[in-house]
Amino acid sequence: MTKKPFRLNQEHVIGLVCLAVSAIILSITPTFPKGKANIGLTGPAFFPDLLAFVFILCGVYQLWYGTKNAPSYSPITLDTFRNLFKKKETRTAYLIILFMVGFILLFDALGFLLTTFLFLLLFLLRLGASRWQSLFYALFFTTIIYFLFGWLFTISLPSGILAYVGL
Repeated sequence: MTKKPFRLNQEHVIGLVCLAVSAIILSITPTFPKGKANIGLTGPAFFPDLLAFVFILCGVYQLWYGTKNAPSYSPITLDTFRNLFKKKETRTAYLIILFMVGFILLFDALGFLLTTFLFLLLFLLRLGASRWQSLFYALFFTTIIYFLFGWLFTISLPSGILAYVGL
């Protein structure tokens, strides 16, 4: 009986992504401040670490499941990636990731208000909301988030270029 060659499938990719995200989280959280009595269990790293361990379990399960059910999945090839870009859903997912990277890069320069408003506006327009709905919801939720975090929780949010006009 000949052994079939290993073929990467979608379950393997999901598992590897889970493990990679876990590794990144676990490499960053040791730099977080310690909790009470210098115990990391109660500090700000607790929930990210907990999620990282859940991701590890999910990643290992996905790798096992992808290997166990490999014959029922078609292997991932270069054509798989070419066909992905033909689907609107995939393009939207990549665009949302690009929006998030832009949000992170522009957050300090433009400030919380402008960056959040632009991100929500573009996100809603991409998802098919009308211009008026997108404007309303982006303005409404930016205001709610600002008052919740900036006023109620007194978290200092960057003003960015709005600092020049006193906001």
